[in-house]
Amino acid sequence: MDLTEPSLEPVEPRKSEQSDSNEPVDHLNAAAIKDFEQSSRGATEEGTDQTIEDISQADLQTKKDLAGLSPVLRFYKGDNIQGRTLEEILEWSDSKLEYTHDFIQMLFPIPERSNFMLHPAATLDEQTIEAFRNDPELQASMRMALARMLRFFGFDYQIVSLNPDTEGATASQRLVQIVPNPETFPRAARNWMNSHNDLRITRIIRCLRCCGMETEARDFYRALRHLHTSRTGHPRKISDRTFMYWTRAAKRDLRIPPDMSDAEAERFGGT
Repeated sequence: MDLTEPSLEPVEPRKSEQSDSNEPVDHLNAAAIKDFEQSSRGATEEGTDQTIEDISQADLQTKKDLAGLSPVLRFYKGDNIQGRTLEEILEWSDSKLEYTHDFIQMLFPIPERSNFMLHPAATLDEQTIEAFRNDPELQASMRMALARMLRFFGFDYQIVSLNPDTEGATASQRLVQIVPNPETFPRAARNWMNSHNDLRITRIIRCLRCCGMETEARDFYRALRHLHTSRTGHPRKISDRTFMYWTRAAKRDLRIPPDMSDAEAERFGGT
């Protein structure tokens, strides 16, 4: 497994659409829900028993498929981990996201352990890292988690292109745009007065890079760097120390955690 840092090529910004931070991430069409409910009941009474049996077999197979996976992979495939699912967390209010401290470790896992963990094994091991790097569906689910947290922080997030065949672009060259929302950012950014949100941002950047989502990590860091250097549009100053950790998460060799000192990092061949 290669955890070295890939090249950080710049991306061109594109105007993003505003989003409401209190809106759920996803919606299901009412007609589609009705059709699904009808199909689940079976078309006829004669087919009801068979339908129930098929559902039971499918559910059993799903449980077998999840059994050998890490807690993080099970969570991102929809499993309930200690009373929470990804879908439920994505629908939490900003207030619940702010005052709940043991969900971010599962939502954005990193190789290092944390004192606040929903599950003792909620870390990125080699199997989990490789799964995310090679599974577009897992990455799509993590993008939903990223979009929700960015709204919590007051940012707009838009994926410009996910088509690897567009003008010969590869997945690593797709364009994203992460910018402060002029309406929601000033209010949302007040949450950053608490240091645990600074730590959350460090975690998110590192997790995205470990999971093969360099483009998102790079653009998030670029937006944060602009806030730090411009000193405008933010209700408080971002300290140089805080920005140092964000920079380490964004640029260090992935074998070196952001909280390792520069002196220690030199032993690994980088700072």
